[in-house]
Amino acid sequence: MDTSKKLILFITLIFGLANSAPLLMLPLESDIDNNISALWENSIMQVLKEAAFEPEKINMDYFSECENIECVVSSARAAGAQGLFRGRFKAEGKDSVSIRIRIDWLAGNTNPQTDIQGTVPLAWDEVIKSGIILKLLSGITGKNIDIQYAKERNTIIEVMTNPENAVVMLNGNAVCQSPCSFSDSSSTAQISAYWHSGENIWAAKTTIKPGKDTAKVFLELKRSFARTEIRTNPDKAQVFPAEILDVNSRAFGKTPYNLSGLPGQTQVRLFHEGYNDTLINLNIDAMEKQIQFVQLTPITDPQKISEQNLFIKSQNKRNIGLGLMGGSLGPLAAGIVLCVFAQNDYKKAKDIKEELNAFPSLGGKNFQAKVNENHKAVKDGNRKMAVGGGLIGLSLLLAGVGFSISF
Repeated sequence: MDTSKKLILFITLIFGLANSAPLLMLPLESDIDNNISALWENSIMQVLKEAAFEPEKINMDYFSECENIECVVSSARAAGAQGLFRGRFKAEGKDSVSIRIRIDWLAGNTNPQTDIQGTVPLAWDEVIKSGIILKLLSGITGKNIDIQYAKERNTIIEVMTNPENAVVMLNGNAVCQSPCSFSDSSSTAQISAYWHSGENIWAAKTTIKPGKDTAKVFLELKRSFARTEIRTNPDKAQVFPAEILDVNSRAFGKTPYNLSGLPGQTQVRLFHEGYNDTLINLNIDAMEKQIQFVQLTPITDPQKISEQNLFIKSQNKRNIGLGLMGGSLGPLAAGIVLCVFAQNDYKKAKDIKEELNAFPSLGGKNFQAKVNENHKAVKDGNRKMAVGGGLIGLSLLLAGVGFSISF
């Protein structure tokens, strides 16, 4: 483990020890839909927090020196962690997933474990009713919780799409990939699906009223240009990714701003000078344009005002630096072109000189005209080389200054 990663891990653990030692969480291993994996991870995090643990996400990069999980467990114990969480999800057929969750408790000299495994439905609503998350809570707390999984008389919804393997969503939440089936007990269900290739999205949606029988839905996907328009008061707020703002943060644009992307929930951060930066949750619909209005709140805390001013200065400095680096391309291109033209002049002068040397006995006005033409070609070449070299030097200077300002 290199020094920087050790330092980060040390700080994480010391911060956790201020309350209680943290439970380190490795990323979930999964081959199922990313949206469903995220639901699992968020739910497990919430379970751990409600059980009075302090879960901390951490990557395997922090244990780069380890070649096996035993070494990782040992390193986590040596660092003072309360436990090490890991989980694996593997698709089983079209409608179910096998799950294994393990927590190595690292206090003491032994490794008692919470180890849960089984097969659960792929549809998230069925996961909730299966009780496996409560079973996890039982294993963590040591208290037995009897779970009665009473399967209600829900409607089974079978969804097929063209093309297949589209992400199917129930009321805005991803549940499976087509063709697939899931249950629903609501009186009205919005079924949507999307398929994407690069930045192009094909989608469709419909609303059904589930009954007692199996509901079959077929969606013919069409090119979608759905987006969510963000409006703010005041306007011209910068739209950033959801991460904490720093000197490297790059804005998508300014409000009113049309945010496009894959259907579902996403987050962005809004920034406006004099106002608190605001993290907002957005929903991008599969087919229809959405509008979300945000009222920004003025900053009253002097400390926050000072921090915002520093951020604005760093952004302006970076923008100037990037502008200088971009502006250096023009002089560079012009300088290279002039140097190429200068070589053409030198070649012309060389050809004239060779012609004069081949016929030294020639004289008169024609001979002198050739001599003058030779001299002119050399002068033109020298002038273009001088100007071109100066432009190239200027471009390097601009790029150097811009780079030093930007980074």
